[in-house]
Amino acid sequence: MLTIIIPAYNEEKCIERTLSELTNFSSLEVEVIVLPNGCIDNTAEFVRAKFPSFRVLELDTGSKILAINKGLEIAQFQHVLVQDADVIIDTQSVRNILKFIENEQYLFASPQTKIIQDGSCLTNMYYCFLKLTPAYRVGMVNSGAYLISPEARDILGTFPQVIADDGYVKGTLGSANLTTIPSCYSVVMSPRTIWSLIKIKTRSKLGNMELKNKFTSPTTGSNSFSSLLKVAIKEKALLNFLVYAAVISIATLRAKLQIKKIKTIKWERDESTRI
Repeated sequence: MLTIIIPAYNEEKCIERTLSELTNFSSLEVEVIVLPNGCIDNTAEFVRAKFPSFRVLELDTGSKILAINKGLEIAQFQHVLVQDADVIIDTQSVRNILKFIENEQYLFASPQTKIIQDGSCLTNMYYCFLKLTPAYRVGMVNSGAYLISPEARDILGTFPQVIADDGYVKGTLGSANLTTIPSCYSVVMSPRTIWSLIKIKTRSKLGNMELKNKFTSPTTGSNSFSSLLKVAIKEKALLNFLVYAAVISIATLRAKLQIKKIKTIKWERDESTRI
């Protein structure tokens, strides 16, 4: 059986589409725990009213890590899926997670990622090239959700305060132990503006830099620009590559400028899809 932990920060406008896919299960199959943290909107009240069968635990402090740790503490079932509030995993994919848990031995696992491109021309060019990269093709691109086994929970213990919880999980448990769940997909909306894209890529870079500074375990691999340029030439996607390279370069520079002030970093997220 499965517990789904969903940290939520000011997600009143978009969390309904995420939670609606989780209503077709009995509480004996799937437990859903929503943890609004530090919200200044009505996320908690909305979820309680719209989805009364789900557990809602409201936290005063805005911290995804705090929410994850609290969810793990109160989870009824040992297999746990941590899912972002703006990521959609449909009913059939959840059924396939239940089958996977029942039939497979695993340490930790994740869905495959489906990116819905609904942004500007530059944003779409970035994602068109991303989908050509080796990391995307082998499922190493963040899906916004990860499944951890009882053994993994014992290894991970209490999550430390890090920016990239998924990177911490992957680095601690080892990328080689990551399994892709068959016929299971998480749907991620692309940012609608190039600036929103740069902000979320900056946060991603910051998360990886922080993990590298604090922990010796590797996080996610990376591809050199020279290897990606070869992909661009082979796939005749030079313009898309240039947009991709520019976004990554700007995000990396912004992250390097912010990493020295890690204690005062402002959490940047994509607001363009939360409308």
